[in-house]
Amino acid sequence: MQDASLQLALNLRRLRLRHLEVLLAVARHGSLTAAAEGLGATQPAVSQWLAEIESALGVPLFQRGRQIRPSPYLPVALRHARRMVEDSRQLEHELAAVGAGTLGAVRIGSMLVGSAGLLPRALLALAAQAEPVRIEVVEDTAAGLWARFERRELDLILGRLDARAFGATVHSEALFKDPHCLVAGRRHPLLRVAKPSWARAAAYPWILPPRQTALRDAIDATFVDAGLAPPAAWVESTSPTLNQALMRESPCIGVLSGEAARHYQRLGLLSILPLTLSSDVGPVGTVWDRQEPSPALTQVLQALREASPPGPDARAAPRAVRGTR
Repeated sequence: MQDASLQLALNLRRLRLRHLEVLLAVARHGSLTAAAEGLGATQPAVSQWLAEIESALGVPLFQRGRQIRPSPYLPVALRHARRMVEDSRQLEHELAAVGAGTLGAVRIGSMLVGSAGLLPRALLALAAQAEPVRIEVVEDTAAGLWARFERRELDLILGRLDARAFGATVHSEALFKDPHCLVAGRRHPLLRVAKPSWARAAAYPWILPPRQTALRDAIDATFVDAGLAPPAAWVESTSPTLNQALMRESPCIGVLSGEAARHYQRLGLLSILPLTLSSDVGPVGTVWDRQEPSPALTQVLQALREASPPGPDARAAPRAVRGTR
């Protein structure tokens, strides 16, 4: 067994980045011919590269026939290949950033709760510092950001912390608590009611997050606590743009993070309804890889800490770093 492991290690050293790019292309296109066209190579060359990968790993990655079919070993190989290829691209990106006179590059994935207030404040503070940092930001739902993070397309997630944030392969840090708010259009009838109730709110159409998400469970639990059946979703949506448009033009009700709700209320787009969820989800914080952070990432993390909202909500969430080194 030890000899086999040593041989595999020796074989892997023969592989080059091009081997991994070919493997990803074949898996993506589903055929050697299409992969060759996408890579600008010949089909025999792609076939040879793939054979060399399989020889080095000692297992077949595809089953040959009239069409190639993935073997049980392929998902494992693809997961590691994606990480290594993405790491090489990030190395190139960071070197270019340093060469351009910055401290480095950081790819941030932010949920709406981060983009509405904390992230703009942190980026403005970074812009005023002597050593600039090249920043790339993508906004998405938790599911989308975690998928990108696992493919190593992001260096940092800013958003709600859930169980995934406390895994052995990541560090996480809670920054502040941010209870969700009920929101509606500025002319919603409930805004004219002195003491609106959950029973009255249930009578209106609702825009809800998808089923089997922490926020949807919190909304359902709140209605159950009030002795009511959870509302049926008029629309299930995670699109801020769509949700705003629907709430401005109809009497529907939605749920947003406190940061986002206050942001849209300041802009005159939506109004916060005076009802509070009896259950809520985790604090807002950051997640990054357990490997040693780059100087640029360290600077971004510090800027986010310093830009976090003060007050009791911030103190309620300890800023302890979780993870293993």
